[in-house]
Amino acid sequence: MPIQSRAASMVEPQEAMRAHSAQGGSHWLRRADKEARRERYADAIASLARAVGAGADAYSCTLRIAEMYRSLGDESAALRAAEAAAKQRPELLPARELILSMALERGDFARAIETGRSILKSCPRHIGALDALGAAYVQSGDVEAAIRVANALIRIDPEAPVHRFKKALLCQHYGDVSQAVQEFTQAILLDPSGTHAADAREALENLDTYQLNQIVTLAIEDTVFRVKLTRDAVEAVEERGFCLSETGKQILLELGSRILPDFCEPCRSMKYN
Repeated sequence: MPIQSRAASMVEPQEAMRAHSAQGGSHWLRRADKEARRERYADAIASLARAVGAGADAYSCTLRIAEMYRSLGDESAALRAAEAAAKQRPELLPARELILSMALERGDFARAIETGRSILKSCPRHIGALDALGAAYVQSGDVEAAIRVANALIRIDPEAPVHRFKKALLCQHYGDVSQAVQEFTQAILLDPSGTHAADAREALENLDTYQLNQIVTLAIEDTVFRVKLTRDAVEAVEERGFCLSETGKQILLELGSRILPDFCEPCRSMKYN
């Protein structure tokens, strides 16, 4: 038999075996899909394992196994499977995204931060990873790092009010009232009727009320400050480090035009735009 003919006779069985293996893999994948739809996740996991043995893509199957274990409530097994998938194809993100999500749910914030940073090295503009990383920093008590993440999200998606709102909450927690007022205000301006607008208005009202009460107390105790209030109320309070919203400033101007003890009357409610 000619050499070429012998070579061809060897290749043909190999190709046939690969084709048969691929068909077998497809069979087990279809079976896994059917079992998953019926919520028979343990059977689906077994079928996916057999699909891998029959030549199906190991990464996608292992990732699906992780998701099946998650559906079963076995977070430890789900995490092991996700980690195995990540090792198989480290250049792909879905397995690492799943690890990040599970780490947050399990309260493993150190792991979440590590995984979030890993994803951002591959994809610096990954909004989901940034958002999760910010949450992990908050839960770890690193508010400064969380604010840096919030700033990165704002740079990537400046028109999204949610990023402004979250940064405002962080600034408020960190004691930066001025920045918190600015960010709450911006969140409202970006989407006045959006899901975060009402909460931002309430937060501004609370910040203003807290500061106005401090201003009233200070005015009672400090004659010089009280006199300055009657001359230029906004400038007077800003000199003392207060930062009011525009509505808060309107209330302040009304208060500043009064003479004590009328100045100490409760502030009336105003609309926060």
